[in-house]
Amino acid sequence: MTSNQVFQFEITADVVIITPQGSFLEFRDNDIRNAYNESYRLLNEPGMRHLLIDFSQFDYFGSTFVGILIRLARKARSNKGEAALCHISSAMRDMMKTLMLLENSKIDFAFTSFPNREAALEKLADVSKLLPET
Repeated sequence: MTSNQVFQFEITADVVIITPQGSFLEFRDNDIRNAYNESYRLLNEPGMRHLLIDFSQFDYFGSTFVGILIRLARKARSNKGEAALCHISSAMRDMMKTLMLLENSKIDFAFTSFPNREAALEKLADVSKLLPET
């Protein structure tokens, strides 16, 4: 039996990069829970501040993923960091705006969307320069 990897993880400077590897419908609940737990653990590492979700391998998400996004974004914010998205499709962008999760200053877990990973990482690096050392 092969293990289905829900997320691919990368660390760059003070950013945890998560790349979902397909629709959550393809994974067992336990696989999703383990992926969330690993994401949270990585954000809990010393010096980690920001979260970047790269949607380049992912084209649909439902309520389970939205819940995970919100919890991880709140963790990034509690680290004095930001939560960013990249490679998000127009349909996903519309859904995020409808749910008021995208670029909404009235909530503590809104996301900023970038066209690609490089733009997102550049912006997060700029934010880090303005933050006090932890």
